Amino acid sequence: MGQVLVLGLVYGVIYSLFAVGIVLVYRGSGTINFAQGEIGTFGLFVAWWFTTAHHLPWIIGAVAALVMAAALGAGFEWAIVSHMVEANRVSVAVATIGLLAFLVAFEVRFFEGGNIRKMVAPIRGTGWSVFGVVVSPTQILSLLAAGALAAGLALLLKKTDFGLGVLAAAQDPVAVRLVGIPLARVSAFVWGLGAAVSVLGALFIEPTIGVFTPGFASEMFIKGLAAAVVGGLTSLEGAFVGGLLIGFVEVGANRVFDFPGVKMFSILFVMLLVLLVKPDGLMEGFKFRRRALA
Repeated sequence: MGQVLVLGLVYGVIYSLFAVGIVLVYRGSGTINFAQGEIGTFGLFVAWWFTTAHHLPWIIGAVAALVMAAALGAGFEWAIVSHMVEANRVSVAVATIGLLAFLVAFEVRFFEGGNIRKMVAPIRGTGWSVFGVVVSPTQILSLLAAGALAAGLALLLKKTDFGLGVLAAAQDPVAVRLVGIPLARVSAFVWGLGAAVSVLGALFIEPTIGVFTPGFASEMFIKGLAAAVVGGLTSLEGAFVGGLLIGFVEVGANRVFDFPGVKMFSILFVMLLVLLVKPDGLMEGFKFRRRALA
């Protein structure tokens, strides 16, 4: 049981990061960026180019990957999404699938994508044993980074006018304009930040898995999407709760059952169960009751 809790927490935090990126874009523009996972993979290739191919410190590669991802996300919003304001949100989501395909092709062509890549860990060391599970320094760092990100986003989105504009953008764009916040700036911000958060998740999960190839973080995106749906697509708190739940379910199911595809089956089962009981997500219902009691 202790091992399930430790491993579930480690993986759940990573899924939460991907879920946060999904929720940010959905809150800011009312759509889902299906390329976010592959932006995370692309960020890994960029970081690898700096750290492994050119022997620079991990932090330089990580910063370069984060800046690239933010520019890519914001650039896609400027070049494509901003011109589809009147389009159906499904059409925008389909456009992001085109970005996903382009990134995979780019990785294969320019990074010799057929070869398996490996990133150096940000912190080297043997780690610590917790309930029989060796927790690496990188995994500890990912927990701290996720906590810092959660606190920072909470302050930004709930304590500033711009943050409140982000939260209201998809539901009430008129109100956002009335408080003097340009919708274009809000949209570019959420697409850029969502992309950068996905790279952060990919950078922290890669040392645990060990290697990566094109499409690597797209699987993480699927689990992050499940976490976002379980927690509530408009709830940042739900993104973290959903990520942890998916992490615990995945690890627990893998320990109890032994058949191919048990991880994805268990995630799909939990997601469908939540949708049947609470279609808006677990945390959406929690916030509604909290407002009702206030």
